[in-house]
Amino acid sequence: NTVWLKGDNGSPSANFPLGLCEGDCDSDANCQPGLICKQRTGTEPIPNCIGVPEPGEDYCYDPNGNAPSPAPGPPPTYAPNTSGATYVPGDLSQPCDGGKLMLSRGMDCRLLTTAGEFVQYDTSGQSAVPMHEKADGAAVIAHPTDGGWYYTSNSEGSSGSGGVGTLRFNAQGEVIGYKMDLEGTTRNCGGGKTYWDTWVTCEEDGSRGYCWEVDPFTGHTAQTNAVIVGGNYESFAYDDQDPDVEARFFTTEDSGNGPLVRYTPTTEAFNTGDSYDILTSSGGTHDYLVLNADGTFDWDSSESAGASSASTYFPNAEGIDVINRQLFFISKVNKELFELDLAAKTWIVTSTVSGAFDRQPDQIQKVVGDSEFLYFCEDGGAYSDIHGRNRDGEFFTIVRGDGYGTETSGLAFSPDNKFMYVAFQGNSNVYAFWRTDGLDFGAVKADIKYHQV
Repeated sequence: NTVWLKGDNGSPSANFPLGLCEGDCDSDANCQPGLICKQRTGTEPIPNCIGVPEPGEDYCYDPNGNAPSPAPGPPPTYAPNTSGATYVPGDLSQPCDGGKLMLSRGMDCRLLTTAGEFVQYDTSGQSAVPMHEKADGAAVIAHPTDGGWYYTSNSEGSSGSGGVGTLRFNAQGEVIGYKMDLEGTTRNCGGGKTYWDTWVTCEEDGSRGYCWEVDPFTGHTAQTNAVIVGGNYESFAYDDQDPDVEARFFTTEDSGNGPLVRYTPTTEAFNTGDSYDILTSSGGTHDYLVLNADGTFDWDSSESAGASSASTYFPNAEGIDVINRQLFFISKVNKELFELDLAAKTWIVTSTVSGAFDRQPDQIQKVVGDSEFLYFCEDGGAYSDIHGRNRDGEFFTIVRGDGYGTETSGLAFSPDNKFMYVAFQGNSNVYAFWRTDGLDFGAVKADIKYHQV
């Protein structure tokens, strides 16, 4: 009976009446028969429910159940089962880089880059150009032939000093190269991968901001048609499981009324034999997300309708991902995670604030595997940390940035999921993280169980 936010005082109506341990209710009428709306103050626990409820929110509970659960304690910690895995997300007991970072037990890390300094290669030598400033959104892209990979990273430099720089790794995870792939752009903030393994970087530059495709393997760069007007664009994702079309592409905008854009290329764009044509060919349609109060949503050709919906429901949208036809994105200002079922055309929203996780989440990523955890970075507050959220609504912290007061971004995983990369933006400090037990971060065979205590 885990506490779960499904709506707000009757909205969206599709989620009401609420079930056991669900909120936010305003009266008993918002709850299923036999349940009572617990009117709370502060961090008061919910009788017969487990988990950390949102402070001040009201939840439905069963008055005839067992004794109330204990009041919430410190931030959650977690433990593995007895299978021998040593990775314990939430047990922040492992210092790294002179104590600048505290890692979950069973992890290690090393610093790879610093802004303005030449990147030191693990094999020998160093880069010909220094590391770019203000490292932000990033992705890992597999090398097509040698088992290595690229970490392609945005530079949020202003007034044409932004762009995209790329770290090159061999199959052992050693740094063997660094170069700038895109220069002369402005405030390259977020972005996302394509399914043909290129990076789309988005400019957060008002009327002059657009999205660009970058291929770190070939060096190809081009402005895309994912958006058609300038904006403060943030992140990019795709859905290639739509039965009606080869693929659709989604872009968020970090402004108070920035709509979420869906781009559908023409059929011809998919059939040229050149994947670069998919996002750069002329034509295609742009639609905008409109959320309805009943828990459904529509795609509207009117940009103004999309802007109005964004202003009402999801101002300053940032990180976005599509997982098995479920579209997730963050509203930074409201600190909320939206989940859209693209097939059913329904949506729900939950808070990203739980326990100590009270800053502004910035990016969403997924560790591939049956565990299906969503990991996200943090922007703001006294610490800059890396958190996770699973489909059951449980939260945990895997890295705490004690030595930083800057944005964390660029969360990405190597193709085998054994290396995790994150940038601390202020000095473009990119770190590599790994599990000391040799398992990958999404390993089902580790059978990690997360127990909130």
